[in-house]
Amino acid sequence: MVRVQRHIAKPLGTSVKTLTCLLVVFEAAGLVHADSLVVRGKPLSDIQIVGYSEGMIEYSTAVGDFDRFSILEVQSINVDSIDRATKFNAAEQSVGEGDPRKSVESYETALLGARGFWSDLMRARLVQAADESYSFETAVRNWIKIAHRDAVTASWLLPKNLPTQPSHATRRVLKKLERAIEQSATLTERTLLETLRFSTLKAMDDPAARVLAAPLMGLIIKSSVFAPRTIDVFTTAGDLLVENADYAHVQQQVEKAIVEVPESLLPEILLLKARVQLASATTPEEYLAAAFPAMRVVIHFPKHPLVGEALILSAKAHEASGRSPQARRLLEACIATDQANSEIKSEAAHLLKRLPQSPKQIENESS
Repeated sequence: MVRVQRHIAKPLGTSVKTLTCLLVVFEAAGLVHADSLVVRGKPLSDIQIVGYSEGMIEYSTAVGDFDRFSILEVQSINVDSIDRATKFNAAEQSVGEGDPRKSVESYETALLGARGFWSDLMRARLVQAADESYSFETAVRNWIKIAHRDAVTASWLLPKNLPTQPSHATRRVLKKLERAIEQSATLTERTLLETLRFSTLKAMDDPAARVLAAPLMGLIIKSSVFAPRTIDVFTTAGDLLVENADYAHVQQQVEKAIVEVPESLLPEILLLKARVQLASATTPEEYLAAAFPAMRVVIHFPKHPLVGEALILSAKAHEASGRSPQARRLLEACIATDQANSEIKSEAAHLLKRLPQSPKQIENESS
């Protein structure tokens, strides 16, 4: 099984001997420290990119240090030590200028001459650009090749800008995904492909998505393909089953996920647990129980962007259990928190208006 997690700037596992050999080769070729990166908005220059695997760009510095960053954290790359560097750099520049559509053709041209790890890195960047520019067919065609070789990168780069209406191109993509699923060599590869097929069908509101939702949740947990995008699809499948009142299956998969997923991805799972408990509750005690997983997000992940949603879910649970004063306080906390966006705060304000006012508030308004 492949447990996919997001890594940030971890030390390389490459041996000192191998890295020393790489430096000797680069120095002999006069190519040392010719590349640069922009990582999380900060420039990193005078480096040499020496590898790419499992979503991590590996590099050496001028003083011989080695480090790596997730491809998701890298905004732009500039190189001069590879074939077709001009095309690759032009593509990177277009992305940096906010024009990923223009970059797709340049990436494809650069990819024709790529060798070794550069081929994998360029294809990953191509998938990112194609997805950002809504070039769905191009994104999926290249993403499938990544899924066959690199589960980590494929889980991170799972296309998210999906078509909402059926078309000839979308039908071609779905057929291609079906063939790839039939030919998949491992459970991990099959899971990733099924994840994208479900997402595409769900985006188009295709009834087939409802059929795939239950088995997909099980596949994601069994294959341990855990990344922000795959967990997002997992919870989407769970919500679809909640709409169908298939509460038992969702609760079963959620309990497995709470044990298996990395801590950084727990908030999404905990909120799904709160939603399914809230939907299936029939007594005040069951409604109140739905607030507990939501409050775990608030307490244990206070800086998480889902804190606002967690406060609203907890407020709904308290209101349904007959605890209006507690619900009011939670909604007020949601409006006050920096972790909620304007949409969430607006929802909290709307819910607050329908709650009965406390005697003190009534007294203040009448005075």
